[in-house]
Amino acid sequence: MSNSNLVRLLLLSLIWGTSFMLMRIAAPVFGPMLTTFGRAGLGALALYLFARYRGVDMAWRRNAKFYLVVGLANTAIPFSLFAWSALHIPSAYMATMNSLAPIFTAVFGFLMLGERLTTLRIAAFLLGLFGVAVLVGLGPTTVTPLLIAGVLAGMGAAINYGFAATYTRMHAGSIPSLATAAGSQCAAALALLPFALPGIPHALEFGTVHASLAVLFLGLICTGVAYGLFFHLVSSEGASKAITVTFLVPATASVWAWLLLNEAITLGSVIGISIVLLATSMALGILKLPARAAA
Repeated sequence: MSNSNLVRLLLLSLIWGTSFMLMRIAAPVFGPMLTTFGRAGLGALALYLFARYRGVDMAWRRNAKFYLVVGLANTAIPFSLFAWSALHIPSAYMATMNSLAPIFTAVFGFLMLGERLTTLRIAAFLLGLFGVAVLVGLGPTTVTPLLIAGVLAGMGAAINYGFAATYTRMHAGSIPSLATAAGSQCAAALALLPFALPGIPHALEFGTVHASLAVLFLGLICTGVAYGLFFHLVSSEGASKAITVTFLVPATASVWAWLLLNEAITLGSVIGISIVLLATSMALGILKLPARAAA
């Protein structure tokens, strides 16, 4: 990876690491759905304007179904699940659930594309679940039904990311990656609008400057700018290298939350996160089983 793209990768991990902390700030004030709509709507605006600037053909009518499915599975549903889980679990927990996405991508590759589910990938799936259990059991937060529900919501978001990645591989065809990003964000914002409207009166009455800035940063930076960085990495370095940002986000999320929200970093949380990241590296094929010696 070139030095400039390495800088982009590190910057992307820092940006995406803040997103979980920012949801912890915004969701309790605006509610999960309005927070998610604000993020998706601002991200859609930024990406659409950038796509127009680059002269990308969106082909709205031809790609409408594709944009809608990807928008729901890659943005509307997982963003909503994470925004709800932000009410109940620490930022590091959410970032760790997010890092499970490559594992579920491998599962959907088997279910939808007939790809071989190797022993290594099966082991990665089981190890990932074990890592989540360790994180919940040994982490700094007391285990309650709402904590477990928040963790399951985060895992649900990762499942949606896995489906969206596989569906995109199946149907994107010649659609430019920037068009996929902008079109799916626009579709997600439209789908979220009816669910966000009831929260507007509450937001107008009780909204705070900090929560408003958190949503603004989530939309324009964590979604708009971050997607631009990510798709640049995909196009210049390939998806396998770009997805390595997955390994950096839990660490950056933990540090941001420790610095700004006073969330604890304990040995138990470090062990749980490490196990999940080990499982993710196995699912991505970064860590491989040693070849058997010839007889």
